[in-house]
Amino acid sequence: MDVRRIAVFGAGVMGAGIAQDAAAHGIEVLLLDRDEQGLAHGRQKVEQSLDEELSRWGITSSEKKVILSRIRFTLDRHDAAGVDVFIEAIPDDLAAKQNLFAELEKECESSFPGHTIYVSNTAVLPITDIAANMVNKDRLVGMHFLAPVPAIRLVEMVRGVCTSQETVDCAKQLAQRMGKTPVDVFENPGYITARLVVPLINAAIDLFEEGTATRENIDTAMQLGLGFNKGPFALADQIGLDIVLGWSEHLFHEMGDVHYRPQTMIRKLVREGNLGIKTGKGFYAYKTSAERAEEKV
Repeated sequence: MDVRRIAVFGAGVMGAGIAQDAAAHGIEVLLLDRDEQGLAHGRQKVEQSLDEELSRWGITSSEKKVILSRIRFTLDRHDAAGVDVFIEAIPDDLAAKQNLFAELEKECESSFPGHTIYVSNTAVLPITDIAANMVNKDRLVGMHFLAPVPAIRLVEMVRGVCTSQETVDCAKQLAQRMGKTPVDVFENPGYITARLVVPLINAAIDLFEEGTATRENIDTAMQLGLGFNKGPFALADQIGLDIVLGWSEHLFHEMGDVHYRPQTMIRKLVREGNLGIKTGKGFYAYKTSAERAEEKV
C-alpha cells in the first residue's frame, strides 16, 4: 500500500510528534483528539517544535508553513474515513485502547471496508490484547515511536498473534518513509526499549540515593564512559517521568522482578507534576520554549 494519508488519534506529546514527523515527510495527516483543549494543546506542541527547528536553522519558514498545511486538526472521527493508516497515540490504558479501536474500526470499515491499517503506539501492552474487541485483528500492529518523535529514528514494530505480514509490511513502509529504522519485536512485556531502560534508570536512582555519585556525574559517566547519548537521569526526563513510572508499574506487575519496581523518587516527582522536559522540571530543570525565545531577542 502506498501510504498517502494517515490519521493520528491523541494530540499529546506522542501524537503531535508523530503528526509533525509524518507531515514533514510529505504525508497528509489528520490529528484528532476527544476535546478542543487536547486538540489546541496538540497544535501548540507542533508549532512550538517547528519554531525550535526554525531557530536551529533545521527548517525554513516556508517549510514550516508546508508542514503545517499537511496537518488538519479535527474532533470529527468521520473525517478519518478512508485513511490508509490510523495510529492511536493515547496513554497506555488497555481498556481505553480496546474500546477506541473497536469504535475506530466500525467507523472506518463502514465506509471503506478492508482498506485501513490500524496502529497502536503502545510501549508495553500486548497487541493481541489491544485487538480483543476488533473484528479484523489481523490489521492491527504496534509501532512504538519514542519521544521526541522527529528526532529519534527508531520504531519498534510489534506484531500480535493475529497480525498479518501484509499489515507489518505496510507499517514498515510508513516507518521508512518517515525516515525511521523499524526493528521487529514479538510480544513480550516492555518490548526492547522499555524493558532495558527501566532497570537502568532504577539502578541510577539507587546509586544516587546511596550517595555514590551525583545525578550529573552518573549521567556524565554513562555518556563519556559508555557512549550513551544521554545519561539515565536526562533520558528519563526526555521520556517523561510519568511515562517511565507507567512502564515500571506495568513491567513490575507483569514480571514481578524487583529491578522493575517503581522508584519512590519518581513517584514523588510525578505527584508534584514534575514530569521532565515537557513540564520544565524533572530530575533537572529546563527552560521553557518561551524562555528560550526571550533569550534570543
